[in-house]
Amino acid sequence: MRLAKRFAASAALIIMQIAGPANAAPASISSDMTPSDATSQEIKLGDRVAAEIEKNWTILVNPVHQAKVETIVNRLSPQMERRLNYNVHIVDHKMVNAFSLSGGGIYVTTGMLDFVRTDLELAGVLAHEMVHADKKHVIIQSARNNKMTLLAIAAAIASRGNGAAMVAASVLQVAVMGAYSIDLEKEADSLGINALSRAGYNPVGMLTIQERLKEERMKRPEINPGIYQTHPEVEERIDAAEKYMEDHDIPIRRKFALGNLRTDVSVISGDLTLTLDGVGVWRGHDDENTRTLFGRVASDLWKYLEMETLPFDIRVDGDPGSPSAAFFIETKKIATARERPDGTEPLSVLREGIQKVLTEARRNHPMADYYK
Repeated sequence: MRLAKRFAASAALIIMQIAGPANAAPASISSDMTPSDATSQEIKLGDRVAAEIEKNWTILVNPVHQAKVETIVNRLSPQMERRLNYNVHIVDHKMVNAFSLSGGGIYVTTGMLDFVRTDLELAGVLAHEMVHADKKHVIIQSARNNKMTLLAIAAAIASRGNGAAMVAASVLQVAVMGAYSIDLEKEADSLGINALSRAGYNPVGMLTIQERLKEERMKRPEINPGIYQTHPEVEERIDAAEKYMEDHDIPIRRKFALGNLRTDVSVISGDLTLTLDGVGVWRGHDDENTRTLFGRVASDLWKYLEMETLPFDIRVDGDPGSPSAAFFIETKKIATARERPDGTEPLSVLREGIQKVLTEARRNHPMADYYK
């Protein structure tokens, strides 16, 4: 059985347990609850669901992972509209998933922790889920589905008949499988991007995690996390997130979230070597002048080379054999032939090496429109 089916079956069992005894009477729900009452009832419902989740799924006690997710949540919490108690838990499950409960409970699977490439992608996942809780999306969606509040849904599950089964399926989809309408998903994305920016995170992780999950679902259908359901609107969400960042002058620099295009200078097989993502792109003699040059070039590549850099913006201007030849990234002059020490490879070798690594990096993240 695929991971997604096992996850859904396990979640369905939890929802059935939440439903309680078949002869329980539906609770009375006020239609004019105050905000404080609503929050109190949200928390009670969230606690009830959380108790069943933690009874059926193993909550991982890993101080390193827990400290990481709590650090991110603590940075993001002040950026939310409501001051909920955002408790984050790690579920020991291979399914790539994350979900939030009413009242602020957040769950991240070990599968998701293994899947994210950087803390920026993890922050994007957590920000998305925190917005869902902050904006009461689970209640809004359940109300749309069943014309009642989530508290009424919880009470209805305890009643007899087909209605109980229908409502249980709805709660499962919304609370655990994240079956939100596209408008709620896009709101969680856009407000999540805002929260990330205000908290000091590069919000591009919100975009790259969506692109990567889209790719994984194409390769492996079992990758079907609640945070990004397989519906036709996934492309719309990616486009909307990208446009939102562009409209708000947020630079889209995917390499930070993907952990790509990292530079280093080291001695390999006796030669001083400038590497990009561990691949040698420029070599020379191991001497002081070459170390100085390679160190500066490595720093400039980290500053100016992007996944989004256009191919023709990586170039060597001038006659390759002339001392006036220069290597550029867009308008930034990175190195000149004149300053190249004896024994160092030509600038054309540097350009070709960078092009190959950049092409491979894009091949490993093919869902992005780098030249948009």
